[in-house]
Amino acid sequence: MNSTGIVFFWKRIYSGITISGFKLYGETTLPDTETEVTNTPVTLLDDSELLSIVIEKHNQFMGEYSSELKDLEEKIGSGRFEYNRVSKELEALETRLVVLKEKRHQLYFQAGKLRLKLLETISDKEKIQHLGSEIGNIENKLQNANLSSSEEYGYIDSIRSLLKEIIETVPDNDMVRQATVSSILDILETAKAARSELDEMLNAPDEHRKESIALKQEVEDQEARLAWLKRRTGLHKEALGYWENVGHEGATMIDGSGISEGEGQQ
Repeated sequence: MNSTGIVFFWKRIYSGITISGFKLYGETTLPDTETEVTNTPVTLLDDSELLSIVIEKHNQFMGEYSSELKDLEEKIGSGRFEYNRVSKELEALETRLVVLKEKRHQLYFQAGKLRLKLLETISDKEKIQHLGSEIGNIENKLQNANLSSSEEYGYIDSIRSLLKEIIETVPDNDMVRQATVSSILDILETAKAARSELDEMLNAPDEHRKESIALKQEVEDQEARLAWLKRRTGLHKEALGYWENVGHEGATMIDGSGISEGEGQQ
């Protein structure tokens, strides 16, 4: 950027710089004799003094920005790490929920197949036909209906009671039949445990999702501030180089063509 293109607010220095309560001006004006007695005392600065003030101010801003930049970069690094951690946990939770739902479905399907196998071992099927049908209806609900946990646990208990009733109706010491009943009960207990874990995890993804969104927004805001600080630091550095060059060349502040109206912030 050439000297005529540097845009800073420093021109305001020439219209007034306040130091220790005095208003300092970069160009000499004759006092109004009628108001001289009542006006605030004015100290006139030469170009070298004004130049020193401008250079000092640029250095001050660059020092402040450099410190904030360092802190922001550390915060952004930490924020990104937390965001990635929460995102991975959220992904794992969502995957686990899918697995648990599918697991329950498969367990009830297996329990149904074992029930049919059990009924095949019973010769007097008429005595337990209605019990087998009732268990089948419950299994269908467990696999396909949208049930609350209390409803699901109630149906599991009902199947246990019906299996017990079947055994009592047609008692038999057949080892295969006993093993089949035992397997069905184990499967039902596993399904119940899966439902319990599922209930405990249901709200977890929402909580992680909210945390993930908040962390992402925080990092984005910090990155925007970081970009602004880098841009401002670059502008101050460029301006500092210009004014230092002015001082080396011995040009006057008032004649410096690099001064123009610009941003009103630091």
